[in-house]
Amino acid sequence: MDGNGTSVEKIQQVIVDLLKVGEVEKIAELVSAFEQLLNDLPVNDHNRIDGLLQVGEILYEKGQYKESSRFLQSGLELARASQLKGKHALALGLLADLQRVQGNYRLSLENLVHAREVLGQNPATDRDVSARLHIIDGLNNMSLGEYPSSRMAFYEAYQMYSQLKDQKGIILASNRLGTIHTMLFEYEQAEKYLQESLALGKQVGDRHAMAGALLNLGEIRRLQNKPAEAKPFYYEAGTLFSALGMTRGIAIAENNLGHIAVLMREYDVAKYHYSHAIDHARSADLVPDMLDTLSGMVFILVHRG
Repeated sequence: MDGNGTSVEKIQQVIVDLLKVGEVEKIAELVSAFEQLLNDLPVNDHNRIDGLLQVGEILYEKGQYKESSRFLQSGLELARASQLKGKHALALGLLADLQRVQGNYRLSLENLVHAREVLGQNPATDRDVSARLHIIDGLNNMSLGEYPSSRMAFYEAYQMYSQLKDQKGIILASNRLGTIHTMLFEYEQAEKYLQESLALGKQVGDRHAMAGALLNLGEIRRLQNKPAEAKPFYYEAGTLFSALGMTRGIAIAENNLGHIAVLMREYDVAKYHYSHAIDHARSADLVPDMLDTLSGMVFILVHRG
């Protein structure tokens, strides 16, 4: 095997390791190792672009937004220079998703519109990228409260992934459909998609998908005023998010555990979970998540006078 092949294998291993770690110091070590390995690849090597986009995406899921932006921007520049429409559009889409989680919805929308212009509305190739843009578009619409548009975007992605027989894509899209149906109080449909995502996630060992499905299955129980049934779903989701080092997921799970503790009038337990949620949200600068948790803390204080 040539030197480039060896470097690509090493890069993929670093990416696998990066997915597994949660400690900031270990993340930094792996990022440094990734950058050193990247220098062994030619500037125009497509694997360089793929690596930059993969690492950029992993880092924003772990709350490392500044580093994520740096890698995604580098991937975008290389994809644009190489005139690779699919990778160019994906880079714009991932940047849009990064901006979304930071609350920059307008900038996110601009990048999504640009990504569609680069890729084309109905591309004959790069349909996997087109499906991914639908997912990101759905998430952005969800953040803006435009739930019917969000559901439509997720369903478009689900259909595309099903046609492509892309199991990981189906897991992602069914998870998102479960989320939006939950938010629309369409619990039967939500449960159907979430159970599909959970079952497929278990088959392929996708802990991220499993955590997301469990989180939303817990949310259904909470919204149905069944806090005792919701609790184990949230605990299991939080454990998986912790193992993956996904700060936002941990914050959401802890926040929701706080909410159900309030429903059960277990106010000391609620304060414990809310405090953990705030710590995780603060560490990743997740202001919208922190505000929801703080409102829960205020409820406890008011209730106790």
